[in-house]
Amino acid sequence: MKECDSSSTVDKAIRILIELAKENQEVGTTSLGRKLDIHKATVSRLLMKLAEHEFVYKNKETGKYWLGPAIYQLAMTMADVNFDEILHLARPHIDELRDGLQETVTLEIWLGNSTVPTYTAPSNLPLKVVLPPGEVLPLHTAAGAKAILSYIHDERVDMLLKGELEKVTPNTITDKQQLRERLIEYNKQGYATDKEELHLGICAVAVPIFNSIRQPIAAIVVLTPSSRFGQKLEPSLISKLKKKATVIGTEMMKRGIRY
Repeated sequence: MKECDSSSTVDKAIRILIELAKENQEVGTTSLGRKLDIHKATVSRLLMKLAEHEFVYKNKETGKYWLGPAIYQLAMTMADVNFDEILHLARPHIDELRDGLQETVTLEIWLGNSTVPTYTAPSNLPLKVVLPPGEVLPLHTAAGAKAILSYIHDERVDMLLKGELEKVTPNTITDKQQLRERLIEYNKQGYATDKEELHLGICAVAVPIFNSIRQPIAAIVVLTPSSRFGQKLEPSLISKLKKKATVIGTEMMKRGIRY
């Protein structure tokens, strides 16, 4: 009988974690209990136990819960397994965009608390932009990072942006309230920009790539010299990037690649 009860408890805890992932936002115990048809007291008890091991995080102001750092650590372990598969899948799409746009196109992958350019297709033009692969990019400056952050819950963003934001260039946004307002704008329009915020003379535009549960896991980034950025940033470019991001995300799902 005890084994049955233990199994039932584990099942309920797993269902709670899955529901939090689906919601992609803070959720209260009452709402979770109603959606999962589990008594509120049971949900509260399980959440407290999950919080002890950092599988969930409780917002002390709202009393609601969200996925905790232990989940992201587990996700990163799984990400290492699928990293090469994502690169293999995305590479031809990145190359195709580069050929069509005649600008440098990069795939930035989300690594839990930062983004890293993992594959770059350099422009064939004499004046071009190429970032070194594997460079960890500041979350508050890079276009790909901001495109991803704009779809992450506020509480998680606050945790990621703790501390003072570095003034990388004169254009870098270091005021957190201003950055939050910018992220809201990016979310509404579906793309983010970097207007010489990371490197002087270099601008970028990025759109997020989503996994099967609508979580941002990477970004397609177009890098241009600032002199060409104005003429490049137009609706047709954004449309092309969004379509490619959708294609990559769909192919990942079809091939069973989880990230």
